[in-house]
Amino acid sequence: MALKRTELDRLVAARGGPGGEYHVARVFEELIDPYVDEVSWDAMGNVVATSYGEEGGTDTGDGDADATDTNETNGDTKDVLLAAHTDELAFLIDGITEDGLCSFSMLGGHYRGYLPGQHVLVGPDNVPGVVGTKPRHFMDSDEKDSLPETLHIDLGAQNPAEVAELNVEPGDHATWDRELTDLANGRLAGRALDDRIALAILVAVARETESDRTVHYAATVQEEVGLRGARAAVHEVDPDIAIALEIFPSDDYPIDGDRSSTVELGGGPVVEFGDGTSEYLFGGVLVDRQTLEWLTAAGSSADVALQHDVMIGGTTDATEFQSAGRARHAGAIAVPCRYTHSPVETIDLDDAEETVDVLVAALESSFPGRTDVRGRRSQRET
Repeated sequence: MALKRTELDRLVAARGGPGGEYHVARVFEELIDPYVDEVSWDAMGNVVATSYGEEGGTDTGDGDADATDTNETNGDTKDVLLAAHTDELAFLIDGITEDGLCSFSMLGGHYRGYLPGQHVLVGPDNVPGVVGTKPRHFMDSDEKDSLPETLHIDLGAQNPAEVAELNVEPGDHATWDRELTDLANGRLAGRALDDRIALAILVAVARETESDRTVHYAATVQEEVGLRGARAAVHEVDPDIAIALEIFPSDDYPIDGDRSSTVELGGGPVVEFGDGTSEYLFGGVLVDRQTLEWLTAAGSSADVALQHDVMIGGTTDATEFQSAGRARHAGAIAVPCRYTHSPVETIDLDDAEETVDVLVAALESSFPGRTDVRGRRSQRET
């Protein structure tokens, strides 16, 4: 397999909430460095590992592009950015009570129902703590049927001085105290698979590809709090094609009710049509036809069955890639994932392995011209 479990284990073992991704980024740098020509860091903490292609890059089509699209007519669509984010959902310690409990703010899109009863690790020394609630014995009937509004992290300390002795202070991060668990049928559960599985895929693609293109493998920061690292990285790299690697929320858990998505674990990588923060796809990306054609054709070339869907209620780094600075081709490919944004995110490793295959095939194939895509082909032929 191109994807190495030991590399994924190292990436998950490193911890990094938004704004504190250094340890994750450092592991990524160490893993990918043997397979690229250059690695650089920016001031935000984004890491870009670059493999330089041959002079002139890869031909992008048959030259039958619209004259207004200078990149296409000149055959210059060659530099590719593949990116995954280093941050994970976390908690920001924002205060210490007189009783030695840690109050916190949520970093990223948490579901409050996942919090009670969980173990966390806090601060630079990974101090163990728990998130507890008022005992059920003291709750009224309404409280028993609702989610708690006020939660704290309990380190076992009895006052602020004891918290300080544990080297925990406001401004520190807490993350789930959960690693990876092997489930049946090649499935894997744990924290931070969003987006550590994608970082492991980047390393595998860099190791496996023989593309003539210049390829930039970026590990971006602060995705979970607004795609902030992606905005900086795409300005710096300025690629012609930019693809975000992600997880895609699956809705194949066997419960009553209508499904919100057709995506299933074990069904293959998901090539997005688009994503957004609402059903109207506000604030997200609509994948352009050429990028969609490129990734879909790569799936066929690699003999990989792809899934397609629209992600509602979330966005990816592709949003920034498409619109920050000059316009460029942008899209997203993702590994299906159950229980997203939880301590037990669950994936099928075959989906991840197939994502590697699709990206390698894409990098080793030409990028379609504007008249070479579905829709434009039929218009030209008539």
